[in-house]
Amino acid sequence: MEEEYVLDSYNYTDYNFTYCLNMTMEECRLGPQRDPLSTVIPMTLVYSLILMTGVIGNICTCIVIARNRYMHTATNYYLFSLAISDLLLLILGLPQELYQLWYRYPYIFGEPFCILRGLTSEMSTNASILTITAFTVERYVAICHPFRAQTMSHLPRAVKTILCIWLIAALCALPTALQFGIRYELDENGQRLWKTALCGIINPFPHIFEISTGLFFALPIVVISVLYILIGIRLRQVSIGNHKESINDCNHLSKQKMNSRKAVVKMLMINIAYKCETNRV
Repeated sequence: MEEEYVLDSYNYTDYNFTYCLNMTMEECRLGPQRDPLSTVIPMTLVYSLILMTGVIGNICTCIVIARNRYMHTATNYYLFSLAISDLLLLILGLPQELYQLWYRYPYIFGEPFCILRGLTSEMSTNASILTITAFTVERYVAICHPFRAQTMSHLPRAVKTILCIWLIAALCALPTALQFGIRYELDENGQRLWKTALCGIINPFPHIFEISTGLFFALPIVVISVLYILIGIRLRQVSIGNHKESINDCNHLSKQKMNSRKAVVKMLMINIAYKCETNRV
């Protein structure tokens, strides 16, 4: 048994030596620094296109809404909030993704920026989902409870809702962000290999991703789906009611036309009878 273990260890060591031949220590431990160019170049083009169009489009959205007073509505304020969350995600996240396409390691932006990246990514995602949910609630109230909407749908209330959304998004993103940090490979003496720096999770919290997925993905999808189903039912009821009213209006108009025609016929008959009687006299 001991001989088999020694043989296996020898084979494993021999395999590692063969695999790491003509490689740096970092490449041997972490793999190649980047993928093949056939993968990296198309991904770079796609990421760059998303970054440029996303930044330009969202900045234009913010400028248009901010500079035109007639667009200062609750709906457009929610769109403004969505544009801000997209900008944060694009500006603070995508450039790092582009860099890491070409250089997976070492991570050169430092630990504070690594934590900030995790925070902004999670916060922007949470804010976007909560904003869409709040916007859906506003639409539901406006369509299904129009009288209540007159007292609820005001700009100050929308601003307070958006501020609360961002506060909740930031607080709920903190546990996820605090998991991130710079991790290093160690050499035989337990010293850090600085060229192996990677931004990743170093302090995992148990079940944090499951909780985040439930609160900011599953639950909002259920709420949004239910509200849009109720909106669809309400719109269908209104459509059917309007159709019936239009049919009743048409029937009423038809009856009016028929009565008018009968009156005209009666008048003609009376007129003819009168003329006949006059001629007879």
